[in-house]
Amino acid sequence: MIIKSFLFTGAVCLIAQIIKDNTRLTSGHITSLFVSIGALLGFFGLYDKIIDCVGGGARVVITSFGNTLYTTALEEGILNMLSGVSLGITTAIIMAFIITLVFRVKD
Repeated sequence: MIIKSFLFTGAVCLIAQIIKDNTRLTSGHITSLFVSIGALLGFFGLYDKIIDCVGGGARVVITSFGNTLYTTALEEGILNMLSGVSLGITTAIIMAFIITLVFRVKD
């Protein structure tokens, strides 16, 4: 299961890098694209099957964020859809703040 998770997350990163290298899309565009793809996979019921197949690795990548947004919006309503991802967003903000305190930008 660990190898499947590694291969899945690696494949997502590889696809993102190929898109970035061969198009004029920015990192923000690619991130938005992958979030949308995750939501679409959730809509068609495929993302849960991917999670069952590859395990926790599918819960880490950015496509999982889109799937979680879709699932939470479906269960709790559009106005509460961020409640499913609020802990992850808060953790990312706090960790980014801590990292900026520890490391310095090279000029």
